[in-house]
Amino acid sequence: MQTPHTLCLPAPAAAGPFARFVAELIEGWRRTSLRRATTRTLQSLDDRTLHDLGLHRSEIGGLAAEIDGRAEVSYVRARQARQLRA
Repeated sequence: MQTPHTLCLPAPAAAGPFARFVAELIEGWRRTSLRRATTRTLQSLDDRTLHDLGLHRSEIGGLAAEIDGRAEVSYVRARQARQLRA
């Protein structure tokens, strides 16, 4: 199983525009990697297992978007996953 990397390099408040740009690029890459790993993992499960988790296959994309912060959190599991990351 592949584990997403958690490289977080926040730009200091006094950093210049280039440092902020690089920090935003890294954060975007990290979020995209997390979303892809979540989607890939959930897609690999069979329908019965997804049902046991309370999910339908059509909800996978939305759940992954909520976990990586691109969408408003409405799933309880997404809220729990975001709290674990923080």
